[in-house]
Amino acid sequence: MSRQAKAILAVIIAVIVLAGAGTGIWFYLDSKNVTAAETPREDADPDAAQEDYEAMQAQVVMDNDDPMHRQVDFEALQEVNPDVYAWIWIPGTNIDYPVLQSATKADDYYLNTTIDGKQGYPGAIYTEKYNSTSFADPVTIMYGHNMKNGTMFTALHKYVDKEFFDEHPYIYIYHPDYTLKYQIFAAVAFDDRYILGEYNFQDPDDFQKYLDELRSSIDGNVNQEIQVAQDTTILTLSTCISEYPDQRWLVNGTIIDAVAEMEQ
Repeated sequence: MSRQAKAILAVIIAVIVLAGAGTGIWFYLDSKNVTAAETPREDADPDAAQEDYEAMQAQVVMDNDDPMHRQVDFEALQEVNPDVYAWIWIPGTNIDYPVLQSATKADDYYLNTTIDGKQGYPGAIYTEKYNSTSFADPVTIMYGHNMKNGTMFTALHKYVDKEFFDEHPYIYIYHPDYTLKYQIFAAVAFDDRYILGEYNFQDPDDFQKYLDELRSSIDGNVNQEIQVAQDTTILTLSTCISEYPDQRWLVNGTIIDAVAEMEQ
């Protein structure tokens, strides 16, 4: 990670930490969203939901030759659902989705709730309240279903293949205030422990323990040359393994570049 990128990341983290409390209050005061969630919800259809997500992507995302300068219209997304706080894109896959987190509902609310409030599969890509929405935590866990129709986080299983792992090493996270570029260092099978409850990632020893467990996995692909530390953080993308319900497939990246919104 370059010195300039580290400096940008440090500024981003400082600003977001100061603003975090106000953001949480804003979500609690959004009475319209609370009222809508209390009404009976329409059942979701996985194929129709994917069509809706693709139509949304076409409307709110403006591509750029440089992925760090890809633009996302977060104002339009938050009109659909104010719980949208980021967008994830993995080149070489169909993973190109909004990321949500509810400040008022159960942590797994978006496991089976779409961005427009429909109930059931495919749900949405989401994080839990344990993680801040700044991506400044030492480890952020992001969840998505492994769908039979190949949508949501199903494409993470492409990283089983070593050639694909080597040729598609980047994850991009778009936030209203900045863009983060992660390099994938491990795509591995893991047990189904609740990771955020198993480790205290503010403790350097627990952070290192998790990192060592990822790197020592014999079921998956690992790039041992990539430097990973608490200040470059880990983004863990988690989905199910159909054949092994007591395991999870984890694709893990660490920040190697950051661009503030004003520079885009």
